[in-house]
Amino acid sequence: MYKRKQIIAPLLLTLLALFSCNKEDDIEEIFVGRTWYMNGATINHQKLNSDIKNFYTDAGDAAYYITFNQTTFHGALSYDVTFSGTWKADGKHQTITMEFSQKPTTDIVFDKELEHILLGITSYESGADFLKLKKDGDNMIILGDSRTKVYN
Repeated sequence: MYKRKQIIAPLLLTLLALFSCNKEDDIEEIFVGRTWYMNGATINHQKLNSDIKNFYTDAGDAAYYITFNQTTFHGALSYDVTFSGTWKADGKHQTITMEFSQKPTTDIVFDKELEHILLGITSYESGADFLKLKKDGDNMIILGDSRTKVYN
């Protein structure tokens, strides 16, 4: 019995070490088939908290969202300000590339600020119910899995 423990214990520790070293995000779980709703943004260290009401429009779920499919995305800022394209992410380095086939174009100041960030997204950070799309450390769009939470 003692000899069995001497063999099993190192084997279990080795298996545990192998599985715990995987720090790569599951891209499919985070992005594919998910719709993320814009709930906040930070521009040059300034949170758009005073403008959060802009995310909650009469258009409801038809505005301020991004939906990711296997290789494509589409979304909207204000109701008629839509965008789409292709995307690719690296779960190990938490980077994302978004190539726009349709860029959002708008004269709405709030949407222009979001457009500025959106067109330069290079990385992401995620949790079970939030996704931050980052242009750089100071500029990001914060998304949630629903409109009831504000992440900012």
